Amino acid sequence: MSGIRMPGAPAVPAGLARKGVIPAALLAALTSPLAYQTLERWEGNVLQVYRDNLAHGIPTFCAGRTDWSAKPGTRLTSDQCQEINKTTLLEYGYAVLGCVEWNYLSAKRLIGLTMFAINVGKAGACGSQAVQQINLGNLAAGCNLIARTPSGAPNWSSAGGQYVQGLQNRRQAERALCLEEA
Repeated sequence: MSGIRMPGAPAVPAGLARKGVIPAALLAALTSPLAYQTLERWEGNVLQVYRDNLAHGIPTFCAGRTDWSAKPGTRLTSDQCQEINKTTLLEYGYAVLGCVEWNYLSAKRLIGLTMFAINVGKAGACGSQAVQQINLGNLAAGCNLIARTPSGAPNWSSAGGQYVQGLQNRRQAERALCLEEA
């Protein structure tokens, strides 16, 4: 297909592989119906490459996949986006698995943190106070930090220096998933 590179299935990063065998329940969560539904709810599932104005015009397609080399206007099929979305979930889910202590993860917490990472970036999510608190075992505090600062102000809810209510709505949904145990 011209105009877009189809991403391949991501390999398990070496750092993650050193942590051991990923628990089956966590791996299954990354490609569960809930993960796909949540991804598409917040990112949409656009079958054409477009420039995302909230993200400095980066070409975006399917459920929020970005690629500077993708040609705007290129059309994709539902099947192509299904594969791309699976790759996105695994890639960002692996990043979360690499930076969060597994004994503090439930399937829904992993999905919530993966959605957070897809939106704010792997480094942003993994370096966040939210993940730091979760790794200390302060689960409620960590999950709450996805959406609110310690003072109660909206967290991770701005684009281009401007508050965006839609991002705060997303942060609240990610927080809710993070707080669910099962």
